[in-house]
This record gives sequence, C-alpha cells and structure tokens, in this order.
Amino acid sequence: MPPPLAPTIRYVAVASITGVVAALAGGGVDLGGATGGAFLAAAVLLTGMPHGAVDHLVAQRLFDLRGPRGAALFYGAYVTAAALYGLVWLASSKVALGGFVLMAAYHFGQADLAYRAPRSRAARAGLYLSRGVFVAVGPLAAHPQAVAPLVEAISGFAPLEAAPVLAEAPLLGLTGLAAQHALALGVRAGAEENSNTRWMIREVFSVALLTVLFGAAPPLVGFSVYFGLWHALGHIFVLLRFFRAAGADAGGNPFPSTAAAFYRRAAAYTVLPLVGLAVFAGLTARPGHMLPPMPEALAALFVLISVLTLPHMLLVERLYHHERSPHGRPP
Repeated sequence: MPPPLAPTIRYVAVASITGVVAALAGGGVDLGGATGGAFLAAAVLLTGMPHGAVDHLVAQRLFDLRGPRGAALFYGAYVTAAALYGLVWLASSKVALGGFVLMAAYHFGQADLAYRAPRSRAARAGLYLSRGVFVAVGPLAAHPQAVAPLVEAISGFAPLEAAPVLAEAPLLGLTGLAAQHALALGVRAGAEENSNTRWMIREVFSVALLTVLFGAAPPLVGFSVYFGLWHALGHIFVLLRFFRAAGADAGGNPFPSTAAAFYRRAAAYTVLPLVGLAVFAGLTARPGHMLPPMPEALAALFVLISVLTLPHMLLVERLYHHERSPHGRPP
C-alpha cells in the first residue's frame, strides 16, 4: 500500500500548511478563541465528516451487500454499534472518554502507518497505538490548562486536580510522547530485513513537525490541523484508490473515483450528523444565546464523534485487512 498522502506532492502540501500554522502560532499570532473554533469547523466540515460518510459504500464492496437486505444489515449494525457506545457514555462518562482515547489512538495510528505495518497483529497494534497516542494526546499534553475544562465538561473528571504535575512541565510530556514513538519507529525499522530509509526519514520528519505544531499552536488548532489534513484527508485519498480499484458495485453503479464524485456521495451523511448536533446545540443553549457555552458545545461534538468512531473504526480495520490480503484486493 502506498502512504495515505501519496504522491509526494500531497505530503509536501500538507506538511507545508502544518509548518505555516506552527510558524504563525510560534510567532505570536493569536490562534485561540473563535479562530480555534474556525479551524475545528473547517476540519470537521471539509474532511472530517466526509471521510466517514461513505462507510456504507465501503461496506457494500467489502461484504458484497446488495439491495434492501444489505442496506438493512449495514445500517442496523452501524447504528447498533454507535448506540452501544452511547450507552457507555450514559453509564460512565470517564470510562467512555478513556475508551474513546484508546479507539482514536489506534484508528489514527492505523491510518498513518498501515502502509508500513508489521505482519504480526500484536506488533501492528503496538505501532498504531504508539503513533496514535502521540497525535491524540500530544495537543492535550502540551496545553493542559486549556484542555482541562473540556475534559471536565465531557467526563466530570478534573485532570489537573488529580495530577497537578501535568501543568508543571507540559512540554516535557509532549516530548516524551514524541520520544516513545520515535523509539517505536526505530524498533520497527530494526525488525525489517530490508529497512526503507526513505520511509524512516519521512516518518521522523512527520513526528518532529507535528511535535512543533502541538507545542506552538493552541490544542484545538493543533488537533484540527492533524485531524483535518493528516488523518481525514489522507483517508479520503485511500478511499479513492480503493473505489477506483473496485470499479462498480454488483448492480453496475460506479463507485466514486474522483474528489467531486466522492463529495457528492458523502454529502447526505456529512450533513445529517451536523443537523443533529445543531438541534442538540439549540436545545442546550443558554437563554438569549444561539449556542451552549464553548466547553459544553465541544463536549457534545466529541461525544458525537466518539459514538460514530466505533463502527467507523471497525469498518476501517476490515478495509486494511482487505488491502493487506493478496486474495482480498479489489479486482
């Protein structure tokens, strides 16, 4: 499998934008407040929601789902998985938040490194979690004071009260996360019979660049740049390759093979979750305001993302298994 941001020009473009944002933040440009919200909104609207909005097409190809029965099977399984995780939130928000961080870490790491993953399932999981913990927790570790209100709004857990040391050396925590992943990359390269130097240079540069971004930019901006450009956009390119190889479904209907076709097919399932979130925001807004307070609004968004992450992650796991299998590749 080629990297998610292949060809190189795409990787250079994404890395350049990341570097510009990090330079602006490091140079003293204020990217907090409404600007951070704008970054998050752009990431969610432009690539975040769309990258999971064609899961039904992926399942249709992977499991040869056909007609109303196939649609019922997919939507029934998808909604059931999301609802089950919603019940976890109702039962224990702390457990749900911890589970979401682990799910997101594995999913992010897989999306970034599946193209160089070891054959061993345990080794793959370790590599994915190493990369994923770095990108999922890095923005939070670098700015604990800014993140603590959001964590408390989501789960009722006050991280700075439980561990005051988090606020004393935030950059040390971020550096530690980057270092552990650099070590994992080194172990992975050492285990390869024919180590790919170009791959290793690219990954080390990516980790260094994201470390600078997470340290310099507000956490909402740092996470939005990673999520929108590195993760979601990269996954859209993976899906386009997958659909082009698949060609058409059993009924002869072509899968989306261009960006324009992809966004047309993703439009409905991009809008529907956002409509639901907007309704929720309207119901929970303060008197005289259109939206709830920022921590509560972000909390609602992250809960929505978490319940959608479980079925999406399970489907993506199957997608990469399909891509790794020489007998499972699309014709």
